[in-house]
Amino acid sequence: MTFLVPLGLLALLTLPLILLLHLMRERRRRVVVPSLLLWQLVPRRQEAQRRRRLPLTLLLLLHLLAAALLALALAHPQWLTDLLGRERHLVVVIDTSASMAAPIGGVSVGSRLDAARARARALVGGLGGRDTLTLIAAGPEARLLDSAGPAGAARLLAALDGLEAGGVGSDMASALTLSAADMQGQPAGQVIVITDAALPTLDADLRRAPERLALSWEQVGSALPNRALITLSARPNSGGPTDVYARATNYSGAPVRSVVRLYGDGRLLDTRQVSFPAQGDVELTWTVPAGVGMLRAEVDGNDSLPADDTAWLSLVSARPLRALLVSASPASIERALRAVPGMSLQVIDPADYVGQESPNIDLTVLDGVLPERWPPGAVLAINPPGKNNLLDVGGLSGSLASEADQLRSSSDTTIFDGVSLGSVDFGPIHAITPPDWAQTLLSRGGRPLILRGSVDRSEVAVWAFDLGQGNLTTRLAFPLMLVRTVRDLTPAALPASALAGQPVGLRLDPRTDVVEITAPDGSVRRLAAPEGEALPISLDAPGVYALRELAGADEVFAGQLPVNAGAARESDLTPRRLPAATAAPPSASSDSERDSRPLWPGLAAAALIVMLGEWVYVHARRTAVRSA
Repeated sequence: MTFLVPLGLLALLTLPLILLLHLMRERRRRVVVPSLLLWQLVPRRQEAQRRRRLPLTLLLLLHLLAAALLALALAHPQWLTDLLGRERHLVVVIDTSASMAAPIGGVSVGSRLDAARARARALVGGLGGRDTLTLIAAGPEARLLDSAGPAGAARLLAALDGLEAGGVGSDMASALTLSAADMQGQPAGQVIVITDAALPTLDADLRRAPERLALSWEQVGSALPNRALITLSARPNSGGPTDVYARATNYSGAPVRSVVRLYGDGRLLDTRQVSFPAQGDVELTWTVPAGVGMLRAEVDGNDSLPADDTAWLSLVSARPLRALLVSASPASIERALRAVPGMSLQVIDPADYVGQESPNIDLTVLDGVLPERWPPGAVLAINPPGKNNLLDVGGLSGSLASEADQLRSSSDTTIFDGVSLGSVDFGPIHAITPPDWAQTLLSRGGRPLILRGSVDRSEVAVWAFDLGQGNLTTRLAFPLMLVRTVRDLTPAALPASALAGQPVGLRLDPRTDVVEITAPDGSVRRLAAPEGEALPISLDAPGVYALRELAGADEVFAGQLPVNAGAARESDLTPRRLPAATAAPPSASSDSERDSRPLWPGLAAAALIVMLGEWVYVHARRTAVRSA
């Protein structure tokens, strides 16, 4: 205990003063007797022979207690929490990258993540009555799992049981940033990082991590040999076979002989005997016939981390695109559209087009016609008519060669990159007032030539000119602009492959309501499609995932996304040197101010209660005497 105002203890001098007053106070008890004559015969004791005794009464004790409590309250005592059990806050950061699935090594049994879980369970079991603990998973993306004290130990243990090793890399910098934020205002805080130390980017992560942390590192696992497929890529040839390249690495100090196999759509294509040098690479190439959609390469690892012994690669370079062209003169547009990879095109006359919504159409090209509402999906409207319910279309402006110098393009698009428009005559231009949902990508003389925007469930581009009145269709710029506009309106193909745990942004069809993802183990999850934005997904387990885009009960798109675990920053299981433990610098406030509890309010309240008890006691005695 400490006193913030020690001079307040001078009030304890009132205690001897109270004793003196009680000693001097005349205390004679009244006794009713029939006569005082007999008392006159009793010899009186001399004054000097009288003995003064302190009357030990309840009233005296109450006076002394009230005075002592008030004196202590004036001194502002502080009770240090060390005497009551100091508050302790622990932040446990657990590495959950793919390398944590490797064995511990030596004679120990289980994975490195199992060892990290066991250590974290011991910390949870050691929590005292006033302690708290926060769990943070440091995978490819740092996540705060839970925070609780001894009462929430069951929740913390359940969070530990749910941890799985997967994903390439550990975002240790973000994990330490989360730790620093969680420790704000917490007394006696400490961060404990449990990792296998297979962290090639640790130095860079620590430079980005916050300072002023009480940080300690605990390593699980030891160096183990491992072989991994680090790279699997392809270079397709137009209409012919595909060139495939693979690189496998031996993370061991000894040379190793192994076998690499290549599969195409589940069928064995080739088997190679390879010799890995110590701490070296093996590079392989193949020529795969056209028509193969999914490649799988495997190395006979028989090593510590099976997840990186297999790599997948999708050879589907374009997303299937079902298009409808509505035009009275479709020749030039049809010729350019059929050059788009993956395009299946249907051409109809405007008189046969009723504008009905069809889930089987991904792109609708409208030449000189507009329906009552925008068709769902991608829409390219060319030469929109004057009378319609969708655009405010005015009259035509004349075509002047000098106006080509007045072309203005937006910096928000890449459609016109490398495209020469100097010799293009667009012909008469419709005076279109840009709607709120569209922006002008190309203009001439202040009039929009090309508009682009999103409305409801449609991605729309508008070409405000008649292709038959200008010379655009005779220039190389026409097929380039048309193909780029189509690719801008429609989602791109799925990536050829992705790294486990790394975020992938999927641009969805505007008609999509739900994305259904089927993992390699058969589990299915459904994600709501964000409106007008890419859908970020992160897939931790390696393998081939099946993706479906659904509009209600209709399937808009179905594809496959391969996910690989092999990466130089994850497959090398050699532990790096971990930093030394650090202590947090002292804060601006002293420990006694931060870790103490004031007692004077309680003492003052206790003194008030004692004085109230004294009043009740005195009042009760007076009442008793009067009644007697």
